[in-house]
Amino acid sequence: MTLSEVLAGKTVARDEYKSTYSLPRRSKILIAVHFTDTTMTKKILEWLEILPANFIVFWENLEKIEAKNISYSNTINSFDMQWIDAIMCNCEDVSLESAMKLWVVPIVNENNYLGKILQEFHPGRAEGNAYLYEKDSHWSAYYALVRYLENHKFPYDNRNLVKNVVWL
Repeated sequence: MTLSEVLAGKTVARDEYKSTYSLPRRSKILIAVHFTDTTMTKKILEWLEILPANFIVFWENLEKIEAKNISYSNTINSFDMQWIDAIMCNCEDVSLESAMKLWVVPIVNENNYLGKILQEFHPGRAEGNAYLYEKDSHWSAYYALVRYLENHKFPYDNRNLVKNVVWL
């Protein structure tokens, strides 16, 4: 499959997820959020409502915030990652390699188990394959998410990022 075909397929499937999870159809981006740390999830969850993206948050015992662009799911293990754009996680119980093979951009802490392979994406040089944040810092994680959303606005830069993710 070419990159154009995959991105077109993601658009169709993303719309199906939006209707399944009752998310607004207007936003083009669908991001999975999964942290094993409850406090990290709670702090970031408060700020997701104002971002121009849709989020599926994976957590079982979470106080839910009612927002149009946020939906919840209990388990990430049975979720089909192929149709999301990015995953924001702390890498403790998620296989990044399998997500990246499905063209999913990782937004992960800099101390993850693929630390020697993942590099911060720099749009000007078209280098890097992830967005990294400081471990256990909800501010840094949110800033990495905002950098990803800013990059997604530029189709050429986003294509370079997705190509770099797959070439791992």
